[in-house]
Amino acid sequence: MSWVVEEWKEGLSIRVLQKIHDLESQAEKFKKERQQRQFQLESLEAALEKQKQKVYSYTTICWYLHVGKQQNVVPILYIWEHVFQCFCLKKKPFY
Repeated sequence: MSWVVEEWKEGLSIRVLQKIHDLESQAEKFKKERQQRQFQLESLEAALEKQKQKVYSYTTICWYLHVGKQQNVVPILYIWEHVFQCFCLKKKPFY
């Protein structure tokens, strides 16, 4: 079947055939680069989503800490402060 694809090139000069070959090579190179960049983009999007989840968790914890301090909820506040420290300092939880 490749002879059908190549049939249109018959009768072209060597110079034109070389230019066609160069353009086809360049197109293949661009295709590979696009695939690599698509993979990079997907990886970055996944990393961004993971960071967004962390920020959401930190925001939630900070909100609970803030509310706990305003309402003087000492036991719950202690637990949330400890959870927050575990997130930030990568400590092992006390429980």
